[in-house]
Amino acid sequence: MFSKILALALGVLTLADAHQVPLRAGSDVDVSTPTGAQDATIFSLVYGIPLTQYVIFADSIANKSSGQWTTNSILHETTLANATYRAIVRPNVDTLYSESLIDLSVNDVVATMPAVEGRFFVWPFYDVYGNNFCNIGTATSSRAGKYLVKYSPANPGCIASDTGEYAGTINMPTPYGAAVLRIEVDNTTDADYVVSSIQRTFTIVPQAVDRPQVAPALTRSLLNDGLDVNDIPLYIMQLTARIAPFNLPEESKDVAWVTSVLQLAGISDGPYSQPSGVDLPTAYSAALAEINSIETRGFFTSFGNGWSALRADVSGDFHGHYNVRAFVALEGYMQLNITEALYPLYEVDQTFFSNQSYTVEFYGKPQVLAFWSLTIYDEQGYMVPNDLNRYSLNNRGSMTYPNGTLISETPADSGARFYMLLQSTDYPASPEWESNWLPTPADGKVFNFLMRFYRPENSLFDGTYEYPKVTAVEVNPPIPSAL
Repeated sequence: MFSKILALALGVLTLADAHQVPLRAGSDVDVSTPTGAQDATIFSLVYGIPLTQYVIFADSIANKSSGQWTTNSILHETTLANATYRAIVRPNVDTLYSESLIDLSVNDVVATMPAVEGRFFVWPFYDVYGNNFCNIGTATSSRAGKYLVKYSPANPGCIASDTGEYAGTINMPTPYGAAVLRIEVDNTTDADYVVSSIQRTFTIVPQAVDRPQVAPALTRSLLNDGLDVNDIPLYIMQLTARIAPFNLPEESKDVAWVTSVLQLAGISDGPYSQPSGVDLPTAYSAALAEINSIETRGFFTSFGNGWSALRADVSGDFHGHYNVRAFVALEGYMQLNITEALYPLYEVDQTFFSNQSYTVEFYGKPQVLAFWSLTIYDEQGYMVPNDLNRYSLNNRGSMTYPNGTLISETPADSGARFYMLLQSTDYPASPEWESNWLPTPADGKVFNFLMRFYRPENSLFDGTYEYPKVTAVEVNPPIPSAL
């Protein structure tokens, strides 16, 4: 799957017969032998992989801020994600992003959310590992106003308030974290309105508090300097040694055993110290095998016609499922909780090549309270460059039924069939397909696609809705007759 592709992109072979370490409390890691240190290293690599994505996110914010490293503020993206966007893998193009790098090592933070009527938005907060532990916004009917964001590992999550200075409190499980506001937009003109009239009314500012410092200040140097970035397994261990001792597991019951396993692997308060006898490349291959194994271990729910998604209890906020947490970090860091968005994947073990065209047949509109989309990504999880600058099709644009009627102009529960064409930029779509064409990469390259259902209704979970059928076809096939 995508994580396998990324593993190969890093030049590492995934070993099908690699040893797999239990990644839940009650682990049987042997703490007394070199084999135990090797197993502990496998776990530590799985545990630390999300931190690499956090660094990518943090550095991306700095690059967009004229090279200035900033924390506890908000960077508003003024254009939709496109083929140059690199802050996170598999971004959406349905919303404008506003990104924040949060550091509660010394200060608290105050997040101010305005009243926004008639438009979906969600303001998710993440710990440093990518757990979506709190959301405020449309789906949660959160009250407009100020929210106090503070480090509170004993009680992570959102606490609403109807009175007082704050509309609520956001308790972060780790002192380092992030927030990625997403505001729905319909088109370029609508995006301009959101930028000028809505986006800038969301703010994040630090607030001084009288308490001891709980971690080193979050700086560019902390996340980047002196790390062996050209040796991926060593880099992950070094980065984890810097960050993990001050950013403990979200699950308080896991703190003691996770800390002991990390220590066995050479990770404690200070630089990484590789234990004698540990083979890092082999451990990394085993870690990737463990991450990829979730595809066959019951973590996915099948919706039919080849579509499936991570179970609700391991979507967005992963708790003690560290293998799933790493899987999502590689596949789509900063996933939303399933109450906000459902992410169906097609044929999780399938690889698609753009020298083959495909149709996606929808048996009626997916039922959502907000909106839905299908987005194409290249092998690395980024948008596919194309002359139309089209990366996604959704229920709000120019896509049509076979008879030419705009899909956006029919009722939300319309059962009429419609089609998308997934086809390489090497073969531009014929005029009859142009509104429903999603360009895939040139030169036969690998691609993947992902659906997003924002505020999904029960029909998308309970088998009521029939998921789309994907079919390999010839280039520019005839559009099926209206049904």
